[in-house]
This record gives sequence, structure tokens and C-alpha cells, in this order.
Amino acid sequence: MADGTRIPVGRQAVALAVLVAALAGCSFGSDSGEAEFVKEADAICAQHERQIALIPPPQTFLRDFAVFMRRAVPIAREQNQKLRAIDVPEDDAADFRRMIGLMDQQLDLWEQAGRQAFDGNEAQAQETFAQSSGPGEEAQRISAEIGFFSCARPEG
Repeated sequence: MADGTRIPVGRQAVALAVLVAALAGCSFGSDSGEAEFVKEADAICAQHERQIALIPPPQTFLRDFAVFMRRAVPIAREQNQKLRAIDVPEDDAADFRRMIGLMDQQLDLWEQAGRQAFDGNEAQAQETFAQSSGPGEEAQRISAEIGFFSCARPEG
């Protein structure tokens, strides 16, 4: 299954950066006056960011990508579950729930792409992974509206 194929630097590298940022790179603004919410969510995201950063990035698309997804997705799901448990200011609650729901949809697609890659279905895995950009982009838009600096956003 690991055929030695190198991950293309462009799209896959960007996707991996988006994965790490979206799954764990939360950092929130403090201008909103909702300091406790910001502090608690930021601590959750930082903890999971550190965990995902310890996973070696994939060197090949199929096997390494599949292994990376099998390790990273559960960490991100745990993050989303913990985020759901915090007290969210009423003004942000609906958007925050929607953002996390979209992140879950993206994780579902990443998990599916990881299974497809593990099974050696490169074309399907690439297509499924590409489909994940829709929920990811919408989560990014909502993130910006709420006022987060990087949660559910790609870096640079």
C-alpha cells in the first residue's frame, strides 16, 4: 500500500497545514469581553494542537496519509467534544455550534479519505479529501465572524 509515491508539495502540503490548523490551532481574540470562554476554548485547542504536532507528517500519500488520519482524527474529535462542553456566550452559541458541526463534517470526510487511502484507493481518497474543503471553508468563515484568530482557519 505504501508505494513510495511522494506527496505533491503543493496541494497535499497545504492540505496538511490546513488539517493541523483546523483540527487544533485555536487561538481566540480577547476583545469580545468573553474572557472565560476565550481562555477555556484556547486551552482546549492548544492541548490538542500539541498532541497532533507530535504525529509525524505523512511522507507518502496512501499508507502514511492513512496512518496520519487514523491518529489525528480521533484527537480532533476529542477536541470538538471538549469544545462542545464549554459554556458559550449566547450571542455566539449558534455560530459556534455550526462551526463545530462543520469541523465534524470535515473530519468525517478526512476519516473516509484515510480509510480509502489505507485500502489503496488513491483516486477516491484524493476526491474525498478534496470534498472536505467545503465544510472547512464554511467553518473558517464562521470562525472569522465569531472573532477567532485561527481556530478552523488555515495558517498563512
